[in-house]
Amino acid sequence: MRRGRPAARLSTRIAAATGIALLAVSLGGCGVVAKEFSDGDFAETIPAELAASGRGVTDSFASKGLDGFTFYLSVGIDVDRAAIDEDDLAAFLRIILVGNDLPTDKIRMSVQNADGDFLDLEQLALQASPGIELFGSSETTLVLDSDDARTIVEAVWGE
Repeated sequence: MRRGRPAARLSTRIAAATGIALLAVSLGGCGVVAKEFSDGDFAETIPAELAASGRGVTDSFASKGLDGFTFYLSVGIDVDRAAIDEDDLAAFLRIILVGNDLPTDKIRMSVQNADGDFLDLEQLALQASPGIELFGSSETTLVLDSDDARTIVEAVWGE
């Protein structure tokens, strides 16, 4: 009877090793999974483009965030004046859209003025594009997806 046990252990080990190998291949070959954990270039390119935009940006950041199981791009911008206008908002959104190399179209954006106060981007977005529906946005953070961002850019610039 002892002879059957080593064979059973061997077949169990082979089955386990095969399962692990198949799981590794399936996850490793899945571009979406690999891309979810990649960092991309957005953290350097978006702040650099914002700084070069000529729109009074004194500091900015771009980072990847996680809300439950959903990744999003978080962008914070400091400007050297009291307020921004619709044209500035469209320019910032265009830079974010072009620079976003994350596998997500969810964006969270905030802007602080020279006094350190957060600007009401939700109200500004609704002025630029009255028909847009923003869920989850507040006076301090604009929460939108790439389609909404494009809609705002098109409403302001007609592109």
